[in-house]
Amino acid sequence: MSETFQLSAGATGLQALLSRTVGLDAQAVARLRQHDQGTVEVFVTTPFEVVAARRVGGTVSRDGAVVSAAALLEAVAAGREFSGPAMDFSWPGALPPASGFTLLDQLPVTVVRELSDAGQSLARQFSGPAGPPKSLMEQKVLTVAGGGQEVDIPMRMIFACTSLGLIPGFAAPLDIPRHLRVSALGRWVRVDAPYGSVYHSTRLSLF
Repeated sequence: MSETFQLSAGATGLQALLSRTVGLDAQAVARLRQHDQGTVEVFVTTPFEVVAARRVGGTVSRDGAVVSAAALLEAVAAGREFSGPAMDFSWPGALPPASGFTLLDQLPVTVVRELSDAGQSLARQFSGPAGPPKSLMEQKVLTVAGGGQEVDIPMRMIFACTSLGLIPGFAAPLDIPRHLRVSALGRWVRVDAPYGSVYHSTRLSLF
């Protein structure tokens, strides 16, 4: 089965996300969910056992189609419509819900950067051939409460935000937000950064 994806807006941001995704994992896959008539949410797998997503303008041939992230990047970079084989068997689990999340709190970007810097320093000290130790990825680095709920943010979500370039740098335009929004729904925790979102399943491993 061949899938197609016509991108109508947001090419620069999507190309940046896909480029970093493929840089982390050449075998990464992307899943395309039609959010509304003219908007598609592009989800990508990561080595951190979380998924990241960015919303762009466009239409997809089949809601939920899974394709190669590298092939999708090639099409976006070339400015052409994507067409490629379906890879549904490669997606690790269910997608997070499309709606219903409750906003718990907002975090300053500086806090996340400091945590990431500390985590990367530890990773360099203790990483083995398979990369950072799983215990570091699972370490709870923040607890966020709001709306009668409380969730833990593991280091894997922080690493994903910084490694995928979802947080603006110091030179970013002043109108770009300098905070992250933390939301929850059931077993899912979502961190919305200025350049994309990261989702983590708290009770059942996505992978």
